[in-house]
Amino acid sequence: MNRLSVGDRIGAACGAAYVALILVGNSLATGNGQQSNDPTGQQVLQYADQAAHSTVARVGQGMELLGFVALAFFLGWLVPALRRAGGSAPWLSTVVLVGGIGTLAVKVATIAPESAIGAGSQQLDPAIAKGLYDVSGAGFVISFLPFAILMLGLGASVLTSGFLGRFAGWSAMLLGVAALVVVATAQSLDANPMPFLLGLLWILVASIRLAWRGPRQVRVPAAEGLTAALA
Repeated sequence: MNRLSVGDRIGAACGAAYVALILVGNSLATGNGQQSNDPTGQQVLQYADQAAHSTVARVGQGMELLGFVALAFFLGWLVPALRRAGGSAPWLSTVVLVGGIGTLAVKVATIAPESAIGAGSQQLDPAIAKGLYDVSGAGFVISFLPFAILMLGLGASVLTSGFLGRFAGWSAMLLGVAALVVVATAQSLDANPMPFLLGLLWILVASIRLAWRGPRQVRVPAAEGLTAALA
């Protein structure tokens, strides 16, 4: 087991904090799933008015924002740690950074339409409110693309450096591919979120493991084909 400083443990644990904050925060902000998946414009305005007068909803929104901050700190720790792990393709840590920043940027951008609805819930036309709601929903689906890049980068980095076990590497790559398929085949705002949710579970488990035990000290050889392709 690697010896980690307190700062390293905090940085690694920020991944788990990100997952917990956004999942719990979203549940509180949306009334534990009580909102319709395809609301009318009038329902959108009703939800916004309820959230504006709900302490629980505001706490949930704040937790989601803190979750994005935790993701930024996790990436700040993870990318240099992957670089130090080396491997046959150290540039893959930059792919992780690009995917993580892209995910963070798209997620934060989806807050703007929601904020506009909340600020103008008393004056907005229901059709405009519905349009803003759909823009935010489309942003959620689009965020699967940078998230897929993040997971593919993580999987390839793990496989070429032994940062974690081979199962962690291959499962991350599988989830990345699944997220790409969802984005490529999405026909509506009801795209399957399972690759994203399972990716969050991967980050949660990996973050806890890294905070507790640190990266693996013994490198596990990657599959020969993958190593040769990425070298």
